[in-house]
Amino acid sequence: MDKVTYRLCLESGQEYSFTIDPRRNFDELVETDGRSLDWVQLECHKCDNCPLAPAQHPYCPAALSILQVAERFDSDLSIERVDCWVETEERTYYKNTDLQSCLRSVFGLAMSTSSCPVLSRLRPMAYFHLPFATLEETMFRLSTTYLLKQHLAAKTGRTPDWGLKGIGELYQELGQVNRQLLQRLRIASREDANINALQSYISISTLVGMSLDDILADYIPILENGM
Repeated sequence: MDKVTYRLCLESGQEYSFTIDPRRNFDELVETDGRSLDWVQLECHKCDNCPLAPAQHPYCPAALSILQVAERFDSDLSIERVDCWVETEERTYYKNTDLQSCLRSVFGLAMSTSSCPVLSRLRPMAYFHLPFATLEETMFRLSTTYLLKQHLAAKTGRTPDWGLKGIGELYQELGQVNRQLLQRLRIASREDANINALQSYISISTLVGMSLDDILADYIPILENGM
């Protein structure tokens, strides 16, 4: 997947564009321009499962990855309507939606391509990013990506996890990160667009972690008569 550009047009007529490269090597250098960056400091609501040390990583990579977007929409309401185009080299997606749904999609892509040791485990899905994905679509992409990794592991002599146990464990780790990120955004936001966007992202992640078998069972009618 090449670079992904989210282009937002608000009801006011203002337009904003954010480009994310799934293959990027994240750079932690930040120009403060006199702004307060307390909420992106690594030690601000640091995750219990974070292995990074402040001396080497003064900023939280996940918070840093959404800094530009979060700062821009810190005073916006989540229900504001927005025209959103998502452009890649191969195709363009369009949706008229509320701002929180658009930001949820941007946040998900940005955080999974950050250098966060936990969230970056979702980077393979970012290479095949699907904007505005539903729970069912997310679960299908997640499970098939994970199973393909297990297939490749088995071919190289490693023990595969055909029972998908690792997905549940991964989402427990992701839950810890997401909860602390939400606390960071509460500090950084004056209105609710950013907060509700991340809360929506967390809700989907929580459902994946809690209801994996139930969600996968819904695919039986789709898969049993093909392939």
